[in-house]
Amino acid sequence: MNRRNWLMSAAATLALATLPLTTRRLFAAERGQAKIQSVRAYTLPKANFVQVIADDGTQGWGEAGHEGEDAVAQLINTRLGGRIVGRDVFDAEPSWDRLYWEADELGPSGIAAFAISGIDNALWDLRGKLLGKPVWALIGGKYRDEIECYGSFSRDAGDGRFLTPDECAARAMKLVEQGFRTVKLRLGLREEGRDPSDDPMLPCMRAIRRAVGDAITLYADPSEGYSVSRAIRIGRALQDELNVQVYESPVAQYNLDGLKQVSDALDLQVAAGEYLATRWQFRDLILRGGVDVINPDLAVHGGITEGKKIAALAEAFDRDIAVHNARPTLLTAAHAHYLASCRTANRPQEHPGAQRLSELWRFFENRVELVGDRLRVPNAPGIGLLVDEKAVRNAARG
Repeated sequence: MNRRNWLMSAAATLALATLPLTTRRLFAAERGQAKIQSVRAYTLPKANFVQVIADDGTQGWGEAGHEGEDAVAQLINTRLGGRIVGRDVFDAEPSWDRLYWEADELGPSGIAAFAISGIDNALWDLRGKLLGKPVWALIGGKYRDEIECYGSFSRDAGDGRFLTPDECAARAMKLVEQGFRTVKLRLGLREEGRDPSDDPMLPCMRAIRRAVGDAITLYADPSEGYSVSRAIRIGRALQDELNVQVYESPVAQYNLDGLKQVSDALDLQVAAGEYLATRWQFRDLILRGGVDVINPDLAVHGGITEGKKIAALAEAFDRDIAVHNARPTLLTAAHAHYLASCRTANRPQEHPGAQRLSELWRFFENRVELVGDRLRVPNAPGIGLLVDEKAVRNAARG
């Protein structure tokens, strides 16, 4: 660079630095000059949050997969985050590819996908904040202003204990009292082994149906706990006796041929996909598994960038989208924007309810608005949540 050009560049840099912060952000966004300055994961009790900071100080926040929290955070903080520092904030696809190919030998799903998801979700929040736009406006616009949700809970009570049928019924009633008109029970059968001899599915679902009445829609999730033959037998009882509408993850996620057998044998809708990552695994789920509904999770399958590719597959093959969502804060907010932008996301979407993990709201200055069973799609910049960074730093492990 010659002396004259250097002086002009230095003068421009100095002039930009004297502008108000909001003006600098707009300039950087419009000129594509916002760079990623840092990436950091914070492991919190029952959550993994990721912070991405641009070189003007703007922050984006996302949620990563919560299983193996420390390992996920270590992967982000010691390996993946550094791979995109210095890159243009708006290089969504190239940055995602760089993260994926850096971690692909660790496996296409699990810890690597959890980590990529958290970074990618945070980057979309950052892009929205830099542009002053909600994420839905950046990923295709919105088909809907609010999203109907169903209340979801697990029979697993922790410490090796499972809820009794009566306790399941009471838990379901609490969700109905919160305003949910559709309720799902996650049985957690895989923790007890496939095809348990004392199968709790029908006793629990019967108790729930008695408690909530016939006007409430019921979903059942064996959590991959059945063989094909057991899944079909139980599925028929669920549809014929209890009018269950959706049967989620009845057999192991890798048993795609068995999943298709179950789907072909039953009239109720079969759903799966919450543990899958990347467009390629969802392609196989649709083509071989034959499911009616796919269950992507933005904290599991690679974040919003990959989620839009999965949504395109769902549209191409005429499949409904119903996200897997057991986290109430950053993940729910990200899902709201994603679902608003997906044409085939017209059915009720999973929500953990008002009580589950409600302690995580202490890290935020505002909330995602849930009125009854309707989730309002945020219109604020980014995903719409304001994070208390000091509180996160103070509570984080390591």
